[in-house]
This record gives sequence, structure tokens and C-alpha cells, in this order.
Amino acid sequence: MAEEKKRSSFWTKPNKKWLLGIPLGGFVMLAVGAAGLQIMNTILHETSKTEFCLACHSHTVNIKPEYEASGHANNTLGVRAECAECHLPSMEDRWIHYVMRKMVVSLDIIPELQGKITDPADYEAHRAEMAKATWIEFRENDSEYCKHCHKAEHMVLENQGPMARRRHQMSMEKGGYTCIDCHQGLVHKLPEDWEKVWDEVVEETSGSRKGPELAAADE
Repeated sequence: MAEEKKRSSFWTKPNKKWLLGIPLGGFVMLAVGAAGLQIMNTILHETSKTEFCLACHSHTVNIKPEYEASGHANNTLGVRAECAECHLPSMEDRWIHYVMRKMVVSLDIIPELQGKITDPADYEAHRAEMAKATWIEFRENDSEYCKHCHKAEHMVLENQGPMARRRHQMSMEKGGYTCIDCHQGLVHKLPEDWEKVWDEVVEETSGSRKGPELAAADE
């Protein structure tokens, strides 16, 4: 009887009106949190579009022409790889890592505001530095961003050229190296003395992925 009375009193209207603010406050917090998450996702999506990336002055002058002339932007199949697909993790699969990466790349606005790169001459002066940083990132994450679109298991090796077929077959069977080991300069032009820069990348990323097996495959 006492238990029944206790249960019924639990569902009765509170004696103090301010207690009604507890569930109301919880609902408001939930609504605000949901709206905030939606706004954040919208901002992340919009600021990851290629048009947004190319809006910066240095990108418009230096990167846009290279990108639009590349096979990643224009090709016979009409398949286009956007900036985010090559430089950001998957938003659907790794949302937290995606957000963290976005926070890091947003720091690029600092040299943009400082006018570090204002014309093609400035860009060329920093090309090797930028290429090295990107190549190191791709080697350390096993060319994660390349694999957003390119899946080894979906390749029809018989339709590839002899060298590509040998390399991809060996990569699938033995591993030990990654996409960027063979595919530099696909969108952005290679810096001068790029082989020297690549040697530095290999040394700083714990040895070469392009080992003797790959060299043998090219013979």
C-alpha cells in the first residue's frame, strides 16, 4: 500500500512550480544540442567544398589552374575528385578524426592572412615544403584519402598496363608500400629536385615502402 502511494505521488504534479523546469530544461538542452550539431555539420560540409577551398587568393592563383588541368578534375569518365576527398578523412566513417583534421587545416588561414604566398613565385618557393608535408602524411596514413575512391580489390588488373599491373598485384599480395610511393604529382606539379625531397620523406617515415620487391617488379 505504501509502495503504491509512493508510485502514484511520483507522477503527480509537483508542489513547487519550479520543478517543472527540470524536464523543460532537459528538452530545451536536447533541442539546442541537436540544432548545434546540425549547424556544425552544415558548416563542416560547406567549408569542405572545392569552391570554398579555391576561394583563398593563393589557391585561386596557384592551385586552381593545376587542379583543373589534372585528371582528377577533368577526364574522359567525368569522375571528379574534390579537394576534401584527397585531403580529409571520411566524414561518415571517422567523424571525430574528420573534425580534428578540419581544425588543423583551418590554421592555413594564418599564412593566407599574412600574405606568405601571394604569387606563383612565392608558391614555387614553398612547393617542396608543402609537397614534403603532404607526402609524409600520406605515407603515415597508408594513403587513406586515395582509398576513398580507389579500391585495390575492385581493380581489373588485366586492363592495366604491364608496369601498373605488376605493381598493383605485388601491393595486394605483399603490401609494404602505399599509393603515394608511386603516385606523386598527379594533381599538383612536382617541385624541383623532387627526388631529393622524396628521399627525405622516406628517411623521415621509417624507411622506404618501395623496397626491393617493387624494384624487382619493374625489371
